[in-house]
Amino acid sequence: MAFEHHVLLPLIIFSCIQTLHGDAVPITPWDLKRSPCREGVELKTADCDDRNLDSVPQSLPEDTEGLSIMNNILSSLLNSSFERYPLLTHLNIAGNDIRMIESRTFYPLKEMQDLNLSFNRHLVLPDTGLFRKTGLIGLNLWRSNISLFDGLVSLTTLDLSENSFDLSILRHVDAIPPWVFKPLTALQNLSLEDCQISLLHPLAFEALKSLRVLNLGGNKIKQLPTDIFKHLGQTTNIDLHNNWLANLDKNLFLNNCRLTTLLLSDNKLTRLNQSTFKLIGPSLTSVDLSRNPIDCNCELSWLLDWIGAPLVLMNKNQTICSSASLEPLREKPLFDFDSKKLCSPNIALYSLTSLATMSFVVIVVLVFHYRWQLRYKLFLLKLAAVGYNEMRDARDPNDYEFDMNIIFYDDDEEWAGERLLPTLEERLPQFQRNVFGDKDLVVGMHYLDSIDYVVSRSYKTVILLSRAAVRDRWFMLKFRTAMDHVSDTQTEFVVAVFIEDIPDDEIPFLARLYLSDGRPYLHWTEDVRGQENFFDELTKYLTINLRTNDLIPNE
Repeated sequence: MAFEHHVLLPLIIFSCIQTLHGDAVPITPWDLKRSPCREGVELKTADCDDRNLDSVPQSLPEDTEGLSIMNNILSSLLNSSFERYPLLTHLNIAGNDIRMIESRTFYPLKEMQDLNLSFNRHLVLPDTGLFRKTGLIGLNLWRSNISLFDGLVSLTTLDLSENSFDLSILRHVDAIPPWVFKPLTALQNLSLEDCQISLLHPLAFEALKSLRVLNLGGNKIKQLPTDIFKHLGQTTNIDLHNNWLANLDKNLFLNNCRLTTLLLSDNKLTRLNQSTFKLIGPSLTSVDLSRNPIDCNCELSWLLDWIGAPLVLMNKNQTICSSASLEPLREKPLFDFDSKKLCSPNIALYSLTSLATMSFVVIVVLVFHYRWQLRYKLFLLKLAAVGYNEMRDARDPNDYEFDMNIIFYDDDEEWAGERLLPTLEERLPQFQRNVFGDKDLVVGMHYLDSIDYVVSRSYKTVILLSRAAVRDRWFMLKFRTAMDHVSDTQTEFVVAVFIEDIPDDEIPFLARLYLSDGRPYLHWTEDVRGQENFFDELTKYLTINLRTNDLIPNE
């Protein structure tokens, strides 16, 4: 790990300087008893590695700047562990058995630049600041709104690799919530490699405006939130190798215009979206796509054109096409893909396609030009071949609130009551729910609203037309209401009955419109035989509802 050597380097330099000056002093058993660490006074460092320590030494100089406590048996870090060393800039606590860190452990370390907490496989970060029971591996790692890193305002390098942060056993918990790294505004290098992370909150790295290197390799990430890298405008290196990624959102690197290195090896990527990589094309200098089941087909031709100087494809020989690729490329290196050879256009096919397109356009133009003539001929042909069948409404009177609604002018009530109603009661005894004129309208409802209510809920409506009726405005409003419902329902449920001759110059526009549309109507006659035919036709009209047809007039 690159981060591990930051702390050891000052110690090694100090040892070399001592050797060169010949003033190295051998450590005696008494010295080990007094202080378990090797101190570099001039460099202000202390090497406490491999000393079987179970706590942070408190006997070192207070001005110590570099401290390494690697490979000991520390199991916890307390709020008081580093209060003695406020000038620490490099701290390495890797390779211990730390299971608990109190919430303000690092708060005194305002000068801290490099912190290595890697290889503490049972690490449990603070929940409420209280001690957690040991043995709860990976449990409640981030479930607090207090960041462990409060106070580390100068930290530039943080290594948390090889720690188990797997929260897959918990529900509704993100592995890294957005407030965890909030204090680390100066951080430039962050390693979360091999931490068993499967989930990332979209704002997990929101505060890391200065971050240059991000290592998320060796985890269990299946899907990256679209905005996960949105705030990493200064980042140059993103490592995502050895995860479970199957696809990358096209806007994943939208704000990473300085990205130079992208490592995506050992994932489950089958298709690569050109839009995803187009955004970082100008800055990217190296990319690793090896050991992914890439589907090499003609849609991937852009990748071969994209990869070239100065962009370098790392591990070329291990970037292999999957078994789902074009047959000549299966299990072959990606760079065996000659897109010009396998994906070249077929000239003959293109020629035939062009000819067919031109012919189609000509036919469409001719058909459009003569469309009315052709449609009329086809209409006549259809009538001659199949004829015309009346379309009946499948509903019956039981589907309506009223069986029959009779609308008439006040002066025509006597004719309706003495001639029309008795005959209909005799011929249609099943019609029991009838509305006879205004007297049967819904009580308490506005007059026109009541007319509309009854018309819309009647299986049949009979309108009696006379010379006096067509001159009455209220009557014609009721007539219009019935016509509107015919148009809305596309059902011939209205029958007009002329109870007397009306001169042509007295017939209003609505009545003319009704007749011109071929709607059903009857004319009353004083002839006895004619009256019998009248009621026969009316009875037929009242027992069925036809669907309206504006092409073929009703007979």
